[in-house]
Amino acid sequence: MNLPKIWISLILFCVVLSMRAQNTIQRIDSSLISNPSLACISCISFRGASVPNDQTAWLSGSKGSVARSIDGGKTFELIKIPAYDSVDFRSIYAFNENQAIVVNSGSPAYILRTDDGGKNWRKVYEDKRKEIFLDAIDFWDNKKGIVLGDPIDMRFVLIRTLDGGHTWYELDTSMCPWAVPGESIFAASGTSLRCMPNKSIGFVSGGRKSVFHWLQIDKKYQRHELKTMVQGKASEGAFSFDFNTKHIAVVGGDYASDTSKIKQAIFRYTYDKDGLQLLNMKPFYTMYSSCVALLPTGEIISCGTQGVTRNHTEQTTTLLSTKTAINNSAFHVVRKARKGNLIVLGGPRGAIGVLSQ
Repeated sequence: MNLPKIWISLILFCVVLSMRAQNTIQRIDSSLISNPSLACISCISFRGASVPNDQTAWLSGSKGSVARSIDGGKTFELIKIPAYDSVDFRSIYAFNENQAIVVNSGSPAYILRTDDGGKNWRKVYEDKRKEIFLDAIDFWDNKKGIVLGDPIDMRFVLIRTLDGGHTWYELDTSMCPWAVPGESIFAASGTSLRCMPNKSIGFVSGGRKSVFHWLQIDKKYQRHELKTMVQGKASEGAFSFDFNTKHIAVVGGDYASDTSKIKQAIFRYTYDKDGLQLLNMKPFYTMYSSCVALLPTGEIISCGTQGVTRNHTEQTTTLLSTKTAINNSAFHVVRKARKGNLIVLGGPRGAIGVLSQ
């Protein structure tokens, strides 16, 4: 049935109105963080987040810092990982309230695992190559996971586990996608990589070229150039993506010029015999965004140094040109619970927030 245009406009207006009604971010101040004496909270930059369920959330960041909530984001415990005070843990994957894995950026590269809620950490992987730079971690299930790193000798680095992160091994370079000169990954929020259906991964790149890479390890590979994204300079490109059953949302921009309105991208996608296909693209607009969370409802939550915005996959191009601001606080990462509705944000100067639904 074809709806009259006036009804379509009314439905879209109601969608936007309902989105704007749900625009509260509760900032977690120092009184709601235990163990504050472990570090200067305002000196920590949180860039990694993982939310297994509605009760549990983990954040990771600079100065060897991790934060954990087991009460739905009402309070957080600050955790310092001994002997890693100078390490920036930009990616984290949490299985539950006790088990989590953190990954740092820079060299040497470390992967650490805790099984007791952060009381003790075990080094499960180390790489001392000066070129190594790990960007993101994700898992398909409780056993199989993968870590993505910047290219070395023009090949992206992929490190895999089959036992829940207890042991890791680097994939042979022949299984890893090529990079063009000047193409790299941004470790701005640990969300440049996602484990996807059909035992595949997707990741986005920036710099000289902005690309959506899709890979079934040792089976199929596709490279989709994101020509509508800002790119060309080392500070530009696609920083983050997320997906639901119908859409892929990609965000980024230029972190060196973060106050300009940037065109971001929504793609419909499908799978065929050749792999993943990106279909018709629709734009939406934000300032520079380092992270995006695409909800099952089609709502798009993106964040960056200029604030947090909410958009929707079903808006028209005209409506998408209007930024729907939630607030203007700086956040680096936003994550929704894998099982549930809790949405947690982390950012500079120890910023932690919980988005109401």
